[in-house]
Amino acid sequence: MKIATLGPQGTYSEEAARYYHRLHYADEPLEIVFTTVNRSLWLVQNRQADLAIVPVENMIDGLIGSTFDALIEYQDFVKVCDEIHLPIAHVLATKPETDWKRIKKILSHPSPLNQCQNRLEQMFPEAELIPVLSTAEAAETVLKDDTDSSAAICNRSNAESKKMKIFEGQIQDYAVNETRFLVCALQDGVVTGNDLTLMVVRYGTNQPGQLFQTTKHLADAGVDLTFVQSRPYKIKPQDYLLIFEFIGHKSDHHVEQALKNIELQVRQSDGWKKILGSFPRRERINHHGD
Repeated sequence: MKIATLGPQGTYSEEAARYYHRLHYADEPLEIVFTTVNRSLWLVQNRQADLAIVPVENMIDGLIGSTFDALIEYQDFVKVCDEIHLPIAHVLATKPETDWKRIKKILSHPSPLNQCQNRLEQMFPEAELIPVLSTAEAAETVLKDDTDSSAAICNRSNAESKKMKIFEGQIQDYAVNETRFLVCALQDGVVTGNDLTLMVVRYGTNQPGQLFQTTKHLADAGVDLTFVQSRPYKIKPQDYLLIFEFIGHKSDHHVEQALKNIELQVRQSDGWKKILGSFPRRERINHHGD
């Protein structure tokens, strides 16, 4: 089993990938390809990886828009087939010899920086917050810093494996924290009876009541909408896509009827709708992921 995920080694994405493998493919040997979110999906599309596991939402910071952008980019071939909810416990780590009073820069992925923003302002008000591609990259960069004035927000196991010094005390703004990951493959998940579907819609000609009409098609069919989010349309300035998540599999009869009505609606405005995937609705896992 080859799984592509956000690298380098030591990210929460790696933890999610290893957890998913233990849960569903424990009898198969695991190979993890560490790369970017975009390339993870590209590898699946080109059959160079079996699965991509990508972070999509944090309960403190909200949706990770760049991941949704990548899912939309690759939706013709790559579909969401499952999900993982991973508890998150950030630590602040630095080189063993670094004095905390000398910290001038704090590095991490943009989402963890946002998850810890209030506490960082209290404890390190003068520090510059620097976004990088992943928490693992942040840790590696800090270890190479000759100025001994930087720290990384990362997971505890990665910091301990690198023998980094860990700041005593909670660094994230809220003790309870969780990130949701989506599992992507060349096909949707099978019907389980407790499923979710992700759909993206672009209206062509703007008309009053379009969003209301789309949600009404879902409501009339008895489909429970769980969230709606907008993303800028990369091809056309000042234009937007709408991302819908709702309960049910795309092949469920009542969902099929709603999707047909939505398809007719968006076509009338010269727009389009795409299904990003249908997948099992998973409960939170019990272990404390750090």
